[in-house]
Amino acid sequence: MPNTKDFSILTNVKTININPRGWICPLMIEYGISNEPVYSYFWRVKGTTHTFIIPTLRLDYLSEGDYKKHFEETLEQFREEYLSWKAQNFYLPWQIEYEQQFRYFILDD
Repeated sequence: MPNTKDFSILTNVKTININPRGWICPLMIEYGISNEPVYSYFWRVKGTTHTFIIPTLRLDYLSEGDYKKHFEETLEQFREEYLSWKAQNFYLPWQIEYEQQFRYFILDD
């Protein structure tokens, strides 16, 4: 299900342009930190409200400091899931919500 976060309560909010395969590029990502429930990065594609969450220590470990790489890989995997939901005609309410938020950003095969 789509997750949302009020970015006005995050600290250290930044933006970065990335180029994930299968997406309209460049794609702008907004990200910031919150300490609730644990120190985590909250990030989203600018223009959407769906928020991805990853604990700060995990992001640093997985990305080795290369946040662009993590954002791109995550969105490339998300696109694969999105396309499988599209093949099923977005039949669940939460799938429809994703479709409404990401249809202008994700390219078909």
